[in-house]
Amino acid sequence: MTVGRRHYLVIAQILISAALLAWLIHFAQPEKLWDAVANISPTAMALAALAMIVCNIAAALRQSIILGALGIDVTFRQMIVLNWMGLFANNFLPSSVGGDAAIAAFLQRRYQRLGTIVSALLINRISGLIALLIVLLALLLVVDLGPLQLLVNRLIFWSIGLLALGIAGIGLLFLLHRTGNRLSRLIVAIFSKLQLVGATARSLGQRFYSIALLSLATIGLTMAGPGILGLWQYPPGSFWSTITIVLMLQLVQLIPISFNGIGMAESLVTYCLTRIGWPLQDAVLFGLVIRALSIAVSLPGALAFVFLPARAAKQQA
Repeated sequence: MTVGRRHYLVIAQILISAALLAWLIHFAQPEKLWDAVANISPTAMALAALAMIVCNIAAALRQSIILGALGIDVTFRQMIVLNWMGLFANNFLPSSVGGDAAIAAFLQRRYQRLGTIVSALLINRISGLIALLIVLLALLLVVDLGPLQLLVNRLIFWSIGLLALGIAGIGLLFLLHRTGNRLSRLIVAIFSKLQLVGATARSLGQRFYSIALLSLATIGLTMAGPGILGLWQYPPGSFWSTITIVLMLQLVQLIPISFNGIGMAESLVTYCLTRIGWPLQDAVLFGLVIRALSIAVSLPGALAFVFLPARAAKQQA
């Protein structure tokens, strides 16, 4: 993909996000949406923002443990700064992996070990995704989402099917590898980069348990902020239903259709919450406030983009 085409793709994502948000606000009627702002508690917003901040700190600790296990000496304090830079990039760069790219670029300039760095970032990303899927699957099995239950049942079925398909694919690759034929050599060549990731994961050793616990902690904090905000904004709503929907929509931001899922996530959270009884204006406002808090919390990361490259250049000089 050429640079020009990438620019067009980014512009298209921004336009889709803007169009979705404009339609959502228009659909909720701006005057009624403004009236619903009175239901937002500053205390709830502060607690939700605090949960997001602690979540990012826990994620930074997990990443520093992984990097340290691989011989890349990044202090916890440095990783917090880098994670905030990544958080800012996730909100202002296309897709949800812009932060990983920014962190990898900075670490590569300092340590010159791109393969190890990318492997560490992949393990960090995968551990978080696995924790998300485990918690989400548990919630989907025990939380009654009423009118959304049919969708939930299908989601559970698709998840189990994809898991089985993944296991079958790994088994097939193993069998092809054992045969040693031309097809197996081609597949091994295509996926050769995954060997480094596997070796990286094995080198974590006993740190695996700390990483797993931190991954579950970050998911808990991810749920805490929206759950608190939802209880304050619409008390008749169910805390567990709200956080289940929020976790379901975490996956939406991995789909690079709109700009970092902006517009898509808010539209889907509105649909899901109204289906379980939320008033339209409260549901729209909930999604918009969560997005606004996420962006606001990430803003200090902009300072890292300004000062870290200059500091790295000064150290190299």
